[in-house]
Amino acid sequence: MNLTEFYPTPPSLIEKMLDGISPTLINTILEPSAGKGDIVKAVADWLKRERRYYEDFVCKIDCIEIEENLRHILTGSGYRVVHDDFLTYHTRKQYDLIIMNPPFSDGDKHLMKALELQELGGRIVCLLNAETLRNPYTNLRKSLLRRLNELDADIEYLESEFTSAERTTDVEVALVKVTIPDAMPDSQILENLERAKMDERRDSDEPDSIVQGDFITGIIERYRHEVDAGIRLIQEYTALQPYIKQSLNDEYNISILELKLTYPSNDGLINGYVRAVRLKYWKALFEAKEFVGKLTSNLQTELFNRVSELGDYEFSAVNILTIRAELSKKTVKSIEDTILKLFDDLSGRHAYSDDIDSGNIHYFDGWKTNKAWKINKKVIIPFYGAFSQWSGKFEGKYGVRSKLTDIEKCLDFLDAGMSEAVDIDAVLDEAEATQQTRNIKFKYFDATFYKKGTCHLTFTNDDLLAKFNIFGSQRKGWLPPTYGKSAYKDMDAEAQAVVDAFEGEKSYDRVMASPERFIVPTTGVSLLGGI
Repeated sequence: MNLTEFYPTPPSLIEKMLDGISPTLINTILEPSAGKGDIVKAVADWLKRERRYYEDFVCKIDCIEIEENLRHILTGSGYRVVHDDFLTYHTRKQYDLIIMNPPFSDGDKHLMKALELQELGGRIVCLLNAETLRNPYTNLRKSLLRRLNELDADIEYLESEFTSAERTTDVEVALVKVTIPDAMPDSQILENLERAKMDERRDSDEPDSIVQGDFITGIIERYRHEVDAGIRLIQEYTALQPYIKQSLNDEYNISILELKLTYPSNDGLINGYVRAVRLKYWKALFEAKEFVGKLTSNLQTELFNRVSELGDYEFSAVNILTIRAELSKKTVKSIEDTILKLFDDLSGRHAYSDDIDSGNIHYFDGWKTNKAWKINKKVIIPFYGAFSQWSGKFEGKYGVRSKLTDIEKCLDFLDAGMSEAVDIDAVLDEAEATQQTRNIKFKYFDATFYKKGTCHLTFTNDDLLAKFNIFGSQRKGWLPPTYGKSAYKDMDAEAQAVVDAFEGEKSYDRVMASPERFIVPTTGVSLLGGI
């Protein structure tokens, strides 16, 4: 550029150039046609004013200027001049903002160069002679216009901006603003791992017997991929150590870059990393509905409390299956206890009757009919916290969301997963949104809520309700030992009397015709289904 093309940018135009830019997002800046520093000073003042710091923002701006005399002016004013000709400037430094008023005769070249520098992301603000874009008669200008269109650049055509400038001209200018999103870099490590995995599958003689969409298979594969990628990164970092020291002298052993764990480990970087990833995936497993969805909330909490110890165990199919087996053995009694507690609540405590006896105290050997030995088709439970507009987010002692969730999980256990899942939270949220409080449909029951603080449940699956009553009554010893094992006609009179009071001969015959449909075995029940 010769000085005949030097037109200092007027302050009013610089304000338009900075309009719409968030100063909090701008830290590194390049002015590639700095002239005598008009834009640089205005930008520094703008940053200081908008960010309200006393920091000298001039030092954050890199300047380039091809004219030697103007470079002397810049350096004499304390500006940092990093190069002479922008078109030959090569750097790996990344800039948040490139702001410029290049020579109008080469504006297309300068803007294309700025687009190349910002290919990984950043902002560009550039003044051009409007003819550069209005009359794209060269291949370069056509390419520039196409690229600006691809990037959805904001182009504003302005007249008379330089008519009262330090050096005047009546040329029409184009104010171009471009925001290039940050690019996600490709990972050579991940590409190599994926290629190796494909080669391994191709060379394997083992049949692909597991469905690819299987939850456990998928999460284990993801875990292994993440561990392998992290280890390769650590190994790559270690291999680069001789090249990223703070000094070329061998006596200094301090790296410019540091790779470390968020929580340091005495076992070394790789072992610490592997343990952290294990913890992450064990935690994810114990949060996944596919694995723990059938467990009641207290059992999920108990399982989740084991996460820290499992960091020392490989996240593998063998260990996952081992934990599943442990859970099935350990928690059947726990969930049965939960069901029995719920049975007590729904049969005696919250039974829909005005003449409830003193409780479920009558056992088989001294049993008598009362209203508290069986869950009726309709029950009433007290609640707090079903809907936010009634009682906020508080779920008190009888928080209905958790109560209904436990009821459904207990019935899921008894139902053996025969019914489709229903998200209780989603149903309640929808009911709240539509202000529905009556006959809300759930998986096993309908519910009606009253502002006085009660929830009326009506069970919709009669066979499952019968199974629930049989389960509770058998575990409490209210039914004769021969129940479900002997035909009614083969029972003694005392046992027949209990069956008569409990359900009647006809109903009992239905149970005997399909005992697996109504009676839950006391052992061998898996809580985790087919996971």
